[in-house]
Amino acid sequence: MSLLVIENICFQIEEKVLYQGASVVLHHGEHVGVTGANGVGKSTLLKMLQGELLPDSGEIVWQPNIQVGYLDQHLTIDPTLSIYDFMALAYRDLVEVERALNAIYASMSVDTSDAVLAKAARLQSQLEAQDFYRISHRIEQVAAGLGIAPLGMQTAMGQLSGGQRHKVMLAKLLLEQAEVMLLDEPTNFLDAEHVAWLAEFLNHYTGTFMVVSHDEAFLESITTAIVDIDQSKIRKYKGSYQQAMAQKAQQSETQHKQYVAQQKKMDKLATYIRKNGAGVNARIAKGRKKQLAKMVPIEKKQTRESISFAFQYKPLRSQHVLAAKGLQIGYRTPLLPPLSLQIQRGEKVAIIGFNGLGKSTLLKTLLGKIPALRGHIDTANGIKWGYFEQGLQWRYPESSPVQAVCGVGGQLTDKTARQKLAEFGLSGKKAVRPLRRLSGGEQTKVKLCCLAVMATNVLVLDEPTTHLDVDAKMALQHALKAYAGTVIVVSHEPQFIEHWPDKVIDMTQL
Repeated sequence: MSLLVIENICFQIEEKVLYQGASVVLHHGEHVGVTGANGVGKSTLLKMLQGELLPDSGEIVWQPNIQVGYLDQHLTIDPTLSIYDFMALAYRDLVEVERALNAIYASMSVDTSDAVLAKAARLQSQLEAQDFYRISHRIEQVAAGLGIAPLGMQTAMGQLSGGQRHKVMLAKLLLEQAEVMLLDEPTNFLDAEHVAWLAEFLNHYTGTFMVVSHDEAFLESITTAIVDIDQSKIRKYKGSYQQAMAQKAQQSETQHKQYVAQQKKMDKLATYIRKNGAGVNARIAKGRKKQLAKMVPIEKKQTRESISFAFQYKPLRSQHVLAAKGLQIGYRTPLLPPLSLQIQRGEKVAIIGFNGLGKSTLLKTLLGKIPALRGHIDTANGIKWGYFEQGLQWRYPESSPVQAVCGVGGQLTDKTARQKLAEFGLSGKKAVRPLRRLSGGEQTKVKLCCLAVMATNVLVLDEPTTHLDVDAKMALQHALKAYAGTVIVVSHEPQFIEHWPDKVIDMTQL
């Protein structure tokens, strides 16, 4: 029996059709990656599967009594709860069993009947069967694996950043051990070593999961099947990510050949009908007309819009862009020992290191957005900064991409803003849709487009690839290589910063 059946679903948001007659089946124990370009509806699919959204038509049928765990980024959390107590909520049912058992023990001073003793034994057996007395150990293991422990397990949830909160919520979901887990971009905000730990955890997970991710290496390491969303269809492929993409490419090539062959045949039939509609061959022409009418047209494979990023460069005279000496960063106390660095004109610099070390804080300090605790920073005259800040917060979330780009682009018209957005893969009605209605990847492209219409000579990018699909990551990488100015980029994706930076600063080595 199938675990989940998605049958002939259709779903449309405003004028955007995400799924049209889409179907897929999920089986017990499958480890499934969900792939597709930015904006095709990957996150929307997970929301439908856990009931947050309903399809316009079609059916989504789960096997009865299946426990589904979902990483809900909008969950309301008691900000006073400590990290440990929040993670322990994964075992709330067992905690209630323990409370009931303790209440029975307390009552034994007045009641030691066989019924009471039997109930106590039953509850005790339940706790032991589910390894209740090793809960603390399991919480500590997951906290260490995801890089949560250094935050302090007694730290209040209300004191965490968005990325830190994401990790703690993921940890709680992993501890719950649901029969099915729905994970939307779980590697966001994780360092390489924590991504590796998560992959190992998922590979040993005996349940079923569906994970949305643009991290090809991560998907390759964890999946037994791929659900790919493309052109409003959902197709499932057996095997790893690379095997699935090879199958998809083969199917696409076969479909194209079949389409071309059918078009030739249809053109030949139409030509014969046109030439022989009357006369001695009219009966044959009539038969061929019926044959043409019965043919089911093969869908033409649509080509994805090409994406090409480019950033404007404003010349800088000085060879030395930035020099820091004895620099200590942080808010009240230093996050790192004093550091010194020099960055030259045109130099490409990557900053790496696990979360919480202060990579974002370093960028904000270099930009002058927060003061240094000690030391000093010298910057060249004439620097024009371009800053990509981590996160997708907008001052005016109801404004459109066109308005956002025009807001930073000086004398840009709506037409030129639309043209620039199209280069970044946002054309048509996407360019005028409210920012908050765009996918994470589409919002990231808007932010990058806003940078591209500014004349800069130093680009400072804090995790710019977090929500981008594979094609967009490649386009961004090419654009940064081609940029004549200086680039300072923080990234947790080794593949993105492979080979091209002139300098790599590993903050774990400072």
